[in-house]
Amino acid sequence: MTTTTTPVAPSLNIPSYVQGLQKSGSAASTASTTTSTATGSSTLDQNAFMKLMITQLQNQDPSAPADDQQMAAQLAQFTSLESLQNIQTSIQSLGTTITNATAAQTTAANSASMGSAVSLLGQSVEFKQVSIAAPASGQTDSIQLQAAAGSVLAIQDSTGKTVRTLHLDGTNTDGSSILDSSGKGTVTWDGKDDTGAAVASGTYTLSVQDSASGASTGYAYTTGAVTGVGQDANGTTLQTAAGTYHLSDLVQVASAAANASGSANSAAASEAIALIGHTAKLRDPSATLADTSSGTSWTFNATSSVAKGEILDSSGNVVDTFSPSGQNADGSSILTSDGSGSFTGSYQWNGLTSSGAQAPLGTYTLQLVGADGTTQQGAAYKQVTIDGTGFDSNGQPVLLSGNNAWSLSTLYTVS
Repeated sequence: MTTTTTPVAPSLNIPSYVQGLQKSGSAASTASTTTSTATGSSTLDQNAFMKLMITQLQNQDPSAPADDQQMAAQLAQFTSLESLQNIQTSIQSLGTTITNATAAQTTAANSASMGSAVSLLGQSVEFKQVSIAAPASGQTDSIQLQAAAGSVLAIQDSTGKTVRTLHLDGTNTDGSSILDSSGKGTVTWDGKDDTGAAVASGTYTLSVQDSASGASTGYAYTTGAVTGVGQDANGTTLQTAAGTYHLSDLVQVASAAANASGSANSAAASEAIALIGHTAKLRDPSATLADTSSGTSWTFNATSSVAKGEILDSSGNVVDTFSPSGQNADGSSILTSDGSGSFTGSYQWNGLTSSGAQAPLGTYTLQLVGADGTTQQGAAYKQVTIDGTGFDSNGQPVLLSGNNAWSLSTLYTVS
């Protein structure tokens, strides 16, 4: 007797599948099914769901067909969930678009800030001063102020406690008013608190307040001529002889200093500004011998005609020489060929003169000469990141990196 076996329909557990999708929160649900698909996958996406549903309908037991109302409800539930997931995807896409737009706006704002800062080069400006170091015993510090009538200058320690209150409606030691008719003035602090005792060394916060309410009624400030502009993690910076300030600290442009640089210098300044943030090689033959135990070193470019390197002291006297074809003390070659007739070199000097004597500490320069002993056959350089730009005493643009400045004419390469 032949036994007929009714095909077993794949199990479609829609509630479990929907619950899995809700838990995962993503369109690519990994809800498990009790029966794998033809590919052996244990997960369902939209296409697999529809295929499995059709397969179930095709293979259902004719004597016990699927409940059409239950299936319709489950299908509606799945469709609703799919719509929600599509909305979620759209929202995520919108969020990415907004983030990209915000980043573009930030870049544009930074560019505008840099442009505003460049226009201040050579001008005398006022920056808000929020802190001051306690003056040494027996000394006083002058603090410039912009304040309304009835104000006091509160000097506060690191905990926010006011240690000294200076009334600004009073007079200076010469009898003149501390504040003039425009609210500007200068007050001095002797480093003592309100009891007359000397405060501890450290940095103190300055706050101009109304003497009655304590509300802000002005600010302390410092004045300086802008010599350079740059950028750091907190935004555009303005460099002065007194220090570096952020553009956001600017409270007033006091006056325009004389600037005879002319249109040529303005063009050069724009070129220098474009280099901010770039890595550059700048011609600089100097190196400092600061420690006799470690010596000093140079990096340089040279032609195939270079015969020797000469190390000169500050008076221009040759104190030592070396052969570029030789090796450093660590065994490395002094010159490395680039294959086109040019060389890159690195020389480590131990600080000893050609006679074997210890050279005095100080700054020395390197020159690379040909066989005739006079023709220059290369140039030493320093590789730095350009932090900002400025002007020298002659109104010429300079490139700034750390505490060092180089003329724009020393630029060798930039990347």
